[in-house]
Amino acid sequence: MNRAKITLEQIADIENCKRAILNASKKKRRRKSVAWYVEHLDEAAERLQEFLLDPDAEFHDGERGITYEGTKGKKRELDKPQFFPDHCAHWAVMQIVGEVLMKSYYEYSCASIKGRGTHYAKRAVERMLKDEKGTKYCLQVDVKSYYASIDKEKLVEMLERKIKDKRIIAILAKIIYAFKGAGLPIGFYTSAPLANFYLTPNDRYVKETLHITHSVRYMDDMVMYCGNKRELHEDRKKMAEFLNVKLGLRLKYNWQVYKMPYLKDKKERPKRSREHRATDFVGFKFFRYKTTIRKTIFLRLLRNIRSLQKGHYTPKNCQAFMSYNGYLKHTDSENVRRNHINGKINLSKIKEIIRNESRKYYTGGKLAAAV
Repeated sequence: MNRAKITLEQIADIENCKRAILNASKKKRRRKSVAWYVEHLDEAAERLQEFLLDPDAEFHDGERGITYEGTKGKKRELDKPQFFPDHCAHWAVMQIVGEVLMKSYYEYSCASIKGRGTHYAKRAVERMLKDEKGTKYCLQVDVKSYYASIDKEKLVEMLERKIKDKRIIAILAKIIYAFKGAGLPIGFYTSAPLANFYLTPNDRYVKETLHITHSVRYMDDMVMYCGNKRELHEDRKKMAEFLNVKLGLRLKYNWQVYKMPYLKDKKERPKRSREHRATDFVGFKFFRYKTTIRKTIFLRLLRNIRSLQKGHYTPKNCQAFMSYNGYLKHTDSENVRRNHINGKINLSKIKEIIRNESRKYYTGGKLAAAV
């Protein structure tokens, strides 16, 4: 295997350090503890460079917090690293290492990858569903407690096979082992790229050994399509065994195999049946003839619209509406727009409020020039 020949000097380059500090400080520049490093960028970059080149430098565990994620408000424990030097060093490392890891990602591996968000996954699923015979059945699975289940030792071994410079491996190992809990912490900037990289062997196994060509992975959530239901059940068992033996991971018990709507005439509207249903994935529901937003997101959108109609044009409400509006623009939701939005919501006012809120993060011409 050809290993990447990136060096520690590239990571510790003064320009890379400056860029890391500016990127790490985004949306945090109003904090006094962060503003100093931005205002004294040259001095901070030199200190970060020294930290990265010091073989005895130590990273610290994150500060534990709680966050509620997604439309269902899923509770997650979040670990926040201290801003300097840890968080800035994470950025400096991943600005170089991330490009190397990117080359090993599966084509339809999404989440926390530039240009591969929910809409990238959406377009991939829609393209796959055009092959009606090859996508007759769908398998949906995800990994149980994925971040916490990642084997740190195996992850470091995988990185050693990918990167040649042992000094970079040493820094990555320090970051990985700095977190005292199991697996990788949710909250470290390094965690998402490394978590994506950890599942690349499974991506290759699915594509090259199981020969499943219609599959999309959004971090640890996976959808796979096949024309044969029995084969799909067998593939699930084989993949579960591979994940357990090779990566020390387990699939959740709530995996699903179901039949997709099969339409020769796409203008037909099938009656509801227990035999087939849409794929609920990355916030969308995928039918063969249309794509809609997930029901829970739609209900939250309606509550948001009612609040705006009552005149509650707060920054939080406005930002939430624009986020939901993005879902509508990329789905077959003309009826929703016509019945609930057009002529009933002041879009100009919403955009003006968001612009004014965004200006609060602007700290002056000196920072703009530095960026």
